[in-house]
Amino acid sequence: MTELPGGGFAMGEAPDEAEARLQITRQQGRASVTFHERTGRYRWTVVLDEGKTSHGWAETEDEGWWFVKEAVNRPFRGTHHRRPRGLWTLPPA
Repeated sequence: MTELPGGGFAMGEAPDEAEARLQITRQQGRASVTFHERTGRYRWTVVLDEGKTSHGWAETEDEGWWFVKEAVNRPFRGTHHRRPRGLWTLPPA
């Protein structure tokens, strides 16, 4: 992104930040939507910065790119930590 003299940022041809992230991901070759002949549906795949992959099926190519855009712009959820089991213990004898 390029900072503009009047304030704000320029992101190339993208109308908003979500579209800009999608364009960057496509240009880096980390996102794809391909037609799968056996199922007759489109398979979408995206590799995120952390190395995590998201993938799924869509009925149309546009719908596949919509899913890719949602995956790229999904907020970071972090990791889920579980508490140890057996929190209730018997009192010392």
